[in-house]
Amino acid sequence: MDSKPTKRIAIVDAGNNPEFLEAVLGFISERYTVQYTKDYDADYVFHSCFGYDVLKYSGVRIFATGENISPDFNISDYALAFDPIQFGDRYLRLPLLKLYPEAYAALRAPRPNAEEVMSSKTGFCAYVMSNTKNSALERIQIFDAISAYKPVASGGKWRNNVGGPVEDKIAFQSAYKFVLAIENDSSPGYLTEKFAQAAESNAVPIYWGDPSISQQLNPKAFINCHDFENTDALIDHVRQIDQDDEAYTVMLHQPWFVNNIEPKEWSDNTYVGFLCRILDQPHARAFRRNQSRWGLKYEKRYFEMAFRPFQQSLNLLKKALRNK
Repeated sequence: MDSKPTKRIAIVDAGNNPEFLEAVLGFISERYTVQYTKDYDADYVFHSCFGYDVLKYSGVRIFATGENISPDFNISDYALAFDPIQFGDRYLRLPLLKLYPEAYAALRAPRPNAEEVMSSKTGFCAYVMSNTKNSALERIQIFDAISAYKPVASGGKWRNNVGGPVEDKIAFQSAYKFVLAIENDSSPGYLTEKFAQAAESNAVPIYWGDPSISQQLNPKAFINCHDFENTDALIDHVRQIDQDDEAYTVMLHQPWFVNNIEPKEWSDNTYVGFLCRILDQPHARAFRRNQSRWGLKYEKRYFEMAFRPFQQSLNLLKKALRNK
């Protein structure tokens, strides 16, 4: 018989990827039985940034996102996002790479034999990118600059030059010495799966994105584009490492984490503890958002902005149909 406490939880505003929020809930799957519901009186509402349906729900709201979006604590009681901020018991930073178990495990694991890895590398540099919508120009600039030194194998939909999009990103990248790990934006704390997937490929990542990445990840194990004044200096360094097998092998020996210690804030226990503190306290005491008159006015304004245009359009349509 299952003796775990049951929690009534709604998942909303997740776009086409509710699995993301389910992955967040995976941290507490051994502690609770989750009863998913669509009822507006769900006790807890896990929501993301793809809509405003969360405003219809009265329960405790927990925001989580894989996008470079800051939480609105007037709407959400708690949040897990990228920003490197502190906000009492209401916030915890969640780099997206934590939700890619196999890739993150590569960061934790001992590095494989560097000489064997070196001998398995048959290509120079790989890149897998498909989505260029609202993408940083640095993605193209870095790709073009490195390609001017040596051609970069592009295995995504963007500028594909390997005969079509690859089916297995990790297998594809594993044949190359370097992997471009370039975020679609640069912001402190914004760290996605791209770096971890380069690590999983046993390649040296050439990284651009989170300018604070070296606080947690060992700068001796990768090439950080933020360390260079311009792309010419970056390419000079890439050329140096590429043409010096000993220097490249030294990088392959390096642990991924600073001092070879997983950051405490990234440990599974940290996320379990954060979520359990929300769910274990009496439900009425778990609310943190402003529920005073001014807080409710703020929320009402957002609700009207989100839903009134739709209602007005619906009313106009109904009126047009009546007049036919």
